[in-house]
This record gives sequence, structure tokens and C-alpha cells, in this order.
Amino acid sequence: MNVRINSVLFIQVIPDIRTNKIANVLSQAGIQTDLLYLKTHPAEVYRGYSLPYSRIFKLRMIKEIVEFVDQSSYDLVISCNEPDIISAVLACSTKPVIHDCHDMMSLRGDITNDQAILEFIANKYASANIYVTDLIKEIAVQRFGLSNKPVTVLDNYVLREQLPQQYLPKLSQTDGEIHCVYEGGLTNRSDHHRNIEPVLLALAQEKVHVHYYTPFQSSYYSMLEQKSPYLHWEGTREPNELIYEMTRYDVGLTVLHVTERNKPFLDSTFPNKAWDYLAAGLPILFSDLTSFQQFLKSYAVGRILDLSGHLFEQVRAASLIPINPGFLNDYRSEEHTSEL
Repeated sequence: MNVRINSVLFIQVIPDIRTNKIANVLSQAGIQTDLLYLKTHPAEVYRGYSLPYSRIFKLRMIKEIVEFVDQSSYDLVISCNEPDIISAVLACSTKPVIHDCHDMMSLRGDITNDQAILEFIANKYASANIYVTDLIKEIAVQRFGLSNKPVTVLDNYVLREQLPQQYLPKLSQTDGEIHCVYEGGLTNRSDHHRNIEPVLLALAQEKVHVHYYTPFQSSYYSMLEQKSPYLHWEGTREPNELIYEMTRYDVGLTVLHVTERNKPFLDSTFPNKAWDYLAAGLPILFSDLTSFQQFLKSYAVGRILDLSGHLFEQVRAASLIPINPGFLNDYRSEEHTSEL
């Protein structure tokens, strides 16, 4: 039976770029998309980005969400974790709820019993589930017994409108040196997967430039820049502008601080930044993780970075890998994904 979806409500504590992109696609298809958030308005996170929502609501208490949803006229609710508590609470709603699982908290390391219960409820009892990679989907299906419900994979693709129509001149054409780029958050917390300062400094030591764009301002970013003339903090950019600006570089960095504890989680992820680099026509240097290895076996768009090897030669070799300007369109066709 075909059911017409006229209106969709997205719910997330702090709306991220993935949620905005999915809402954008639905809005362009003529579906009313609204947003309910709890902490930060998306305009504060993505300044200058055109938001796709007809209406934006804020609630301060999670207990108010079910009442708000049940009294609404929405045909569908998409709950974008984390935390899993929102999807778990909505399990008792009268509306169909899709649990969009960006990553599984139990794969990150130790979680409390309460968190484990919420994760189980969210994955098990939502009307349908979306996962970012096949690996996460496979783990969830086995762990939560999801054989009798709709479960699908939707990767962190870029929108067609984000694909640059032209490219900037390469910085390397001016100075003859190699310029890498990294987008995303950075931290000096020893236990965090974004603590990649040692990698950046190692590249800088090899006279490889690293330009990094961050989602917000931080004294740490400027402090890091002072450690080498080959490290360049470029500040923040609106998402579409960022992809265009990254066309001036030679290689995109999808590197992470991998530990024994976080490796199971990182093995199953595929970050937004990788798709942004490819949209900018950049080959990618990846950390040695399962999802990246599998991707490179199918698509020769980069290489795994061996931190024990000669870094400069690895970066140089990666910079010479050509990326077909139509790669993402071809990839989407293969994946039978016509909208994202």
C-alpha cells in the first residue's frame, strides 16, 4: 500500500549537517519538513547555510517530546540520534518513527546499563531504522534482531547543489609544495578520536602543508597553528563554500586517533568529510580502518596512511591519484540513490 507523506518532523538535540541534507532532499520533493531541537538552533551551527525547514521548534524537556509529537499532524517523525534517549522515548508515540542512527554508542567503548537499554529500545522499537554504513547496519541487525522491520543504509553523501561548478587554482602550482586539507573538529584530549595533532605535526615535519577548517572557534586551533609554519588554521566556512574552497588543495585527510578501545567504533564509520573531499575533486589519505579499506578496494580514490612509513612519499603518491569530476554522480548511480 502506497502512503503519501506530506509532512515530516525531524528531532535532534543539535541538528547536524546530515539531518539538514536529508531534510533538504525531502523539502525539494514537496514534503513539508519541520525541526524540533533541544539545545542549539541550526543557524548558530551552520551560519550562512540555507535551512530547509518550514518551521523550527525548541523544547527544553525530553518528556515534552511525546506529547508534542502525538498532538501534531505529521505523517512521519525522524529521530536523529544521539543520544538514543529521544528515539527510545518516541517508541511509545502514536506516530511512525524512523531512528536515524549516525553511529552506535556501544561501539565507542564502555557505556552504562541505562545507555545500553536506551540503545536497544531505540534500535529495536522504532518503526524503521537508517544506518550510515553497511557495517553498522549488519552489527545492528544481528545485535538487536531487526529482521522483521524496514532497515536501510544512507551514507553521508553531499547534495548535488554542493558540487562545485568550477575549481580554484591549486596552491601547489604556485609554490611547488604539497597542500593537504582537513575539515572538522580537533582536540588535544588524549582519549578522543579527533586528537590527531601528532599526525599533523608529523606531516608538517615532512614539509607538507596542512590547512584545517573547523566548525567553531577555539584557542586550541590557533595554538596548534603556532607549532609549525606548515600548519594553517583557515577558520570556519559555510558547507557549500567549504567544498568549493577545498578545490585549491591536493589531498584530503580522513585520519583519526585510533586506540584499542575506539577501533570497533571507528572501523564501522564513514565521515562526512570524505564525501566533501571527493566533491572537491581531492584524493584522500585514510586511517587504517575497516570501512576505509573496503571503500578503497572498490574505488581507487586514495590510500591508507601508514604512520610508520615515509609520510612525504605517501602524501605525494596520494596527490597524484586523479579523481574523475563525475565520480560522485557515477557512484550514486551505482548505489541507486537518485536524490542524495
